[in-house]
Amino acid sequence: MTTTCNGPSMQLASPQIAKPKVDIGHQLGTTQPDAQGKAKTGTPKLAPKKKTQDDETPMYKVILLGDPEYEQSHVVTQITKVIPSVQKEEAIRIYVEAQMTGSSVIIVVTEEHAEHYVQQLKRQQIYAKMEKEKK
Repeated sequence: MTTTCNGPSMQLASPQIAKPKVDIGHQLGTTQPDAQGKAKTGTPKLAPKKKTQDDETPMYKVILLGDPEYEQSHVVTQITKVIPSVQKEEAIRIYVEAQMTGSSVIIVVTEEHAEHYVQQLKRQQIYAKMEKEKK
């Protein structure tokens, strides 16, 4: 005598398409009557631009001060060593401008970088100052 075990048969239901939880009744660019019955075009309202950290971070100019006792080769070499993003040709232009006008902007960076660059240049007897950039 053989017996077969047939457990309860489960039939899976087919998946249902979910309905959106948000009303999406009108499309952009369609016309809808306003409170006075006039048709107006539906223009999207833009959300205000969110400020990023870069927008809020104050920037500072590192300014080389001119001095008749500077030697061009020393100043150019030290600027390129202390501030790696400044190329030799740019350092020469900065040096000449500082000597002619009394000062020249070397670079614009965050406050911490500006303080560091001014300190490092001062160690080499090159005088620079930092100034908050006006927006």
